[in-house]
Amino acid sequence: MRLTYLVFTCLFLMCGCSSYSIQESSITAHEFNKTIEITVPASKVKMTIPKLGLVKQNDNPTNSYRYFYYWDAHAQLGISGWFEPESQFKGTKYHWNEFLARWKGNPPSNVHYENINGWEVIIYNIDVQGCSQSNAKAFLVQSETWLEIHVSSLCKEGAKQADVIDFIKNIVVENKA
Repeated sequence: MRLTYLVFTCLFLMCGCSSYSIQESSITAHEFNKTIEITVPASKVKMTIPKLGLVKQNDNPTNSYRYFYYWDAHAQLGISGWFEPESQFKGTKYHWNEFLARWKGNPPSNVHYENINGWEVIIYNIDVQGCSQSNAKAFLVQSETWLEIHVSSLCKEGAKQADVIDFIKNIVVENKA
């Protein structure tokens, strides 16, 4: 019994425990007049996004304490994502293919790749109930941190891929002081 406990404990510690506490690894956000600053205390970077009418959402399909999700009901635009250690990033195409393998809805259309301010971005549309939803998955590795975001502009009059591209262009990622 004691040997089983020891083996289980060692495996648990080797398979995914970081040297940071949950508090040091959890998302923190500070809202300012026109921006929202998002970071993880253990990370060396912070990300600043345009505030618009974004409101923090409590929905967390990942169960990760490094996940964030904001939604602007008026603009029908949202951003979600997370901060992870650089060591977990396996490349943009790998993570895109992983997303596609899990995706259960209509297949993405109008898919193309861009580099926007250092972000590797995959822009695509999803047909939802007779309209085309614009989306972008963006990946950035900086100062030992991997950031992955998903920006979507829901079916609204005049929604185009430019909405999500413009939003990403206004995101600033910088090293903490």
